[in-house]
Amino acid sequence: MRTGTGGLIGVLALALLLLFAPAAHALILSYSTPAGAKDKDGDPVSATADVSTPGGVLTITLTNLLNDPHAAGQLLSDFGFTLANSTTGLPFLVNGTITSSQGFLRTINADGTFNIPGAPVPAGWNLENNVAGGYRLCDLCPGGGAPARTIIGGPSNDGFHYTGNDSITNGSHSPFLFGPTTFTITIAGLSSNIYVDSAFFSFGTAEGDNVIAGCILSCLPNLHRTPEPSSLLLLGAGLVGLTGLGWRARRSAK
Repeated sequence: MRTGTGGLIGVLALALLLLFAPAAHALILSYSTPAGAKDKDGDPVSATADVSTPGGVLTITLTNLLNDPHAAGQLLSDFGFTLANSTTGLPFLVNGTITSSQGFLRTINADGTFNIPGAPVPAGWNLENNVAGGYRLCDLCPGGGAPARTIIGGPSNDGFHYTGNDSITNGSHSPFLFGPTTFTITIAGLSSNIYVDSAFFSFGTAEGDNVIAGCILSCLPNLHRTPEPSSLLLLGAGLVGLTGLGWRARRSAK
């Protein structure tokens, strides 16, 4: 009986340890353009940005969700954001640097056909610091690849052609980036408690001619907490401990 009582106490203690152990989560946020977002010409735009801070490194993945764009004004060219501390609620602004990026190049021919992508390449974008109290990950800014290397969505429903106007097919904006394009950004002092607090998307191929499509106030992120390895290790140790206590209790009862 003593062993059973001791085992129960041990189980409760371990459960409390797991419950109140320091959180080790990577905060993952997903931003998207508001429903019905349009560019300056009234054409629809649609994009997502998945951002996280695993191990104190900011990772941003941008995707243009609009297939078969009508014109270059629908191409994703910038992503602006601010950072905040989830524990203090205070803004966080320290200069950052793109340490790596990866995307696939897509060249669209005059007839709307396109190349088969090869190996991923650096995106060729830049990061501007302290822009209205935040950051701008940008193709249009100095150091970016504009008018090329904006992010384009998929082709038309046939899967083999783009049917947009000559701003898509005349080659002046090629090559485009296609598919999820990922950026890794190093910022001193970044931790898992730092997260993207607000964001905006820009579309178009010329600075000052692009239209910002929402998300600073009109778009709330979908919030997910993903356990980092330290949390998973603690959980695994707890499960092993619980199994051992249960085995000892059964053995003593016999």
